[in-house]
Amino acid sequence: IRVILDMEDKTLAFERGYEFLGVAFRGLPKACLYPAVSAVYGNTEVTLVYLGKPLDG
Repeated sequence: IRVILDMEDKTLAFERGYEFLGVAFRGLPKACLYPAVSAVYGNTEVTLVYLGKPLDG
């Protein structure tokens, strides 16, 4: 599962594999956000990818 946070469009969307599942949230407030991940099963691999600089520089 891929989570796509777009602070320019103020949206949060999801993908599974290469299938876009759609936008889950619109109109997100401008705020400091911190990623949090929870994994239920052992041997789970999580990757965070940074795709740009913060809007405030």
